[in-house]
Amino acid sequence: MDHQENAPNTPMTDLDQMVSDDQIQILKAAIPYVSPSGQRLLSVYSKMRELQNTLTLFPQENSQMRICGTDAQMQPMDLLNEIRPFCSGQTQERIDQVIQMFAMLQMIELFQEQD
Repeated sequence: MDHQENAPNTPMTDLDQMVSDDQIQILKAAIPYVSPSGQRLLSVYSKMRELQNTLTLFPQENSQMRICGTDAQMQPMDLLNEIRPFCSGQTQERIDQVIQMFAMLQMIELFQEQD
């Protein structure tokens, strides 16, 4: 059975997608198959490549480049829904609880506005 079939489908953040490429992912996939010293070397090298790519995204400190567009209408619940797929276990459960709390607060606000 292929390793990919057993691996969970973990999404990549927008930043990870921007700074990584197929070559870096191949290096990371090869890490378990090399010697311990090779693992260390491949791990550091892949992270250095990602850092290099990250630094090229933001060429100047005052650059106007943004990873994602900022929206004045964004709510805390939007952020929670965005980060939820990258969490697991208890962290995801806690985020779900906070999302439910925000949803209840929004419903209460709607009812108060109708009165």
